[in-house]
Amino acid sequence: MAKLLFILLSFCFSSDAKDIIDRPFKQAGAIESLININNQYDELILVQLDLANDSLYNIVNSNIPDLDLNIGPATYHRVFPTQEFNRLEDILSLDNYHILKQPYTLPNNSRQYWVEVKQGGNTQGTYTEDEAISYTCDCVDGASDCVKLGWDSWYNPFDYWGEAWWAFDPPIHSYVNEIRVTVRGAQCDDLPLWSDTYMGMREESGYFSQDYLLSEQYTDNIYVVPEIWSEGMLMPMVGSNDNYVIDQVTVQFFYTCLSSDAPVNVASSDGNYCDHIDISWESPEDNDDVLGYNLYRDQELINQFSTDNFNFSDYSASAGIVHEYCVVSVGECGESELSCNTGYRKSAPDTVDFVDASDGLFNDYVSVIWSASEDVSSYKIYRDGVWLGIGNDELEYLDYYIDIGYEHNYCIEAINDCGESDWQCDIGYGAMGLGDVNDDSSIDVLDVVAIVNIIMGYFDPTTSQFWSSDLNNDEQINIQDVILLVNMILN
Repeated sequence: MAKLLFILLSFCFSSDAKDIIDRPFKQAGAIESLININNQYDELILVQLDLANDSLYNIVNSNIPDLDLNIGPATYHRVFPTQEFNRLEDILSLDNYHILKQPYTLPNNSRQYWVEVKQGGNTQGTYTEDEAISYTCDCVDGASDCVKLGWDSWYNPFDYWGEAWWAFDPPIHSYVNEIRVTVRGAQCDDLPLWSDTYMGMREESGYFSQDYLLSEQYTDNIYVVPEIWSEGMLMPMVGSNDNYVIDQVTVQFFYTCLSSDAPVNVASSDGNYCDHIDISWESPEDNDDVLGYNLYRDQELINQFSTDNFNFSDYSASAGIVHEYCVVSVGECGESELSCNTGYRKSAPDTVDFVDASDGLFNDYVSVIWSASEDVSSYKIYRDGVWLGIGNDELEYLDYYIDIGYEHNYCIEAINDCGESDWQCDIGYGAMGLGDVNDDSSIDVLDVVAIVNIIMGYFDPTTSQFWSSDLNNDEQINIQDVILLVNMILN
């Protein structure tokens, strides 16, 4: 009745048109305005202040100015340390505040964070019985794409109610740490002199779950809201009969999304196959949330698998490289921790370290010995590029088919079912060629004369003659070779 009388009197004593209202943006205080992040607090308390009129607002604002209650009468959410909360209890009755959460933990350490902003005009739905909804920004300075709730006629003595809600679809999560909703808007009406605009979360039934009183100012109304879902989404809802314009609605979603357990018993074959590596794994014991598996080789994703596949043969693995294979479980919250093992292909054998072919130690054959190479099935022996035969584990080969007086190049090749190694070689020769300088298959005084003639410079020896004359194998022909030859003849 009082409101009706006030409006009628205003109409009677004013013949002017309705004044144009222009609301500049006013910065709201923070929920954590009392909190110093560098301080340690025994306990924090999240409190809702219901300051519906100037009297309540002034009492709290003057006694605890650090609350940053910048936007006049409204519902405020603030975090209180214990000492400041005790001051609040002294100045305000329980009718005008209540504890939302005690103890309260700031969401700064939440493992994941998601935020989405919707323009006021991007509503999921609206409700009015009096056509009390219009898509205009009216008095809101600099805004666009807004929705206005409430009847638009300044002189009309009756209240016409309008509601709007917005839908937000947060990411998949295991549990919610905190939800904050910010409604940016303003009351575009001088009457009434107090706010009659409320915000809450829309329930499945379509009704408000809370009734936070919004400020008349063009500002951000920020609230920590309970986890209430409607049609599988978060739907902040605003209702008003005061020409309230909503510019933006923001949802901040602090949550934790726990990944699936990692696969177990990851195994990779170690040199079992020449052309691939086998990888296998088992599902974790708790696998209800596992949607599949990803396989990484040396930190690079190489394949993806369904929940019923637990092995893979990697034919693209490089020979001679030890690869690291890691398997992760994939769930709605992403990948699990890595479960890894190393594996490698079987390779062709390494080149043998050394080959030693005898140098005139034996009269009628050359002995060829060599070092072992790992993972070898057999060895091939070559003489002067021609394959002679297959070596065995004794690592020695005797070549009886030698040419007297000639050096031969003996080479060893290690082999297995994956391939062959490079050759390792050495020069060898039989002893019967030494001393037979004139190549008559007989060692006698004529060979002594030939060596002396070479020493005296009477003729230049051929390669074969030089080799036959150098009995001590010092790559020189001198009197020592003559002495050795004489001893050979005499003995």
